[in-house]
Amino acid sequence: MTPNESPKPKSNLQKSRSSNSSLGQILSGRRKELNLSLEDIERDTHIRVKYLRLIEAGDYKSLPDDVYSRGYVKNYADQLGFDTNQILKVYSTERLKDTQTLAKPSASKVKRGIKPIDSQTYVITPRTILAGLTSLFVLIMVGYVGLQLSQLSVPPVINLANQDKSSTNTSVIIVSGEVDSGSDVFINDSPILSSPDGSFSDRVMLVDGSNQIKISARNKFGKESSKTIIVDAKIEGSKLALPTDVRPASFDGVDLQVYITTQASFITVKVDGKDAFKGTMLPGAKQLFQAKESVRISTSNAASTNVVVTNSKVAGKDIGQIGSEAEPKQDILFAKDTNIQ
Repeated sequence: MTPNESPKPKSNLQKSRSSNSSLGQILSGRRKELNLSLEDIERDTHIRVKYLRLIEAGDYKSLPDDVYSRGYVKNYADQLGFDTNQILKVYSTERLKDTQTLAKPSASKVKRGIKPIDSQTYVITPRTILAGLTSLFVLIMVGYVGLQLSQLSVPPVINLANQDKSSTNTSVIIVSGEVDSGSDVFINDSPILSSPDGSFSDRVMLVDGSNQIKISARNKFGKESSKTIIVDAKIEGSKLALPTDVRPASFDGVDLQVYITTQASFITVKVDGKDAFKGTMLPGAKQLFQAKESVRISTSNAASTNVVVTNSKVAGKDIGQIGSEAEPKQDILFAKDTNIQ
């Protein structure tokens, strides 16, 4: 198995799981069965080794927010050949138990309680309480102002999990890393989602050939920093390449080709009500989405987002751009019986 190939066919979760197996044990066991190291998984999924170790150890409290951890688990499980829906059910159950355990106070703390203050040593009066609260407030304000002033002059720091240069034969890679908390994150100047602690993970759809991906971060004072990675994609002719062209004749369903022209755009696609893609598409990237009933698309830049449709009413209809420059569009519906003029 080459580094960029996913282990297929899908692994049977029930065979991989004993009655007491945790999610981490299931994933670790499958990885070792495939003779893969954590570094192999990091290279192919771009999930940092430290997060892979935390997942295998079941250390949920040290992982990022649930929305990002769920994405890491899904991509890891998919790389190992698991049915990701089954794996995510196990993950949700374990993470919920872990959260409930952390919320319960320890028995020792409940029994120990709070020790009373020795009245002969400490005399608490309204004046001492007011003085203490005033001092605490002043310290907090001084610290806050100092932090804000330091952020004014320092651009945010970007730490990437991806290498500066890499190659792949797939059309989609994951770009992930960390920035200073509170910073906005962009990929090729298109905004992406990031967690409050500054971690981010975004799918990026590539074009065949050399792809230059700029990751930038901007704090609330306008200070900005950026890093660039180069990804050499060999998509055309690869057995991992996904279809991109709509059917030439009408049929009872929907084919929707999405292609990006001048600027990168953050795209969300739902096929028959289920998430099919959420990530950044680079200029020149195109992808085909097929549905029985409908396809819904949202974009951060409608002028750069173009579609071609085949359904029961039209065949290969190139609609072109779906809106104005820098205009976001939400939930544009293309159904199997949509009559497009």
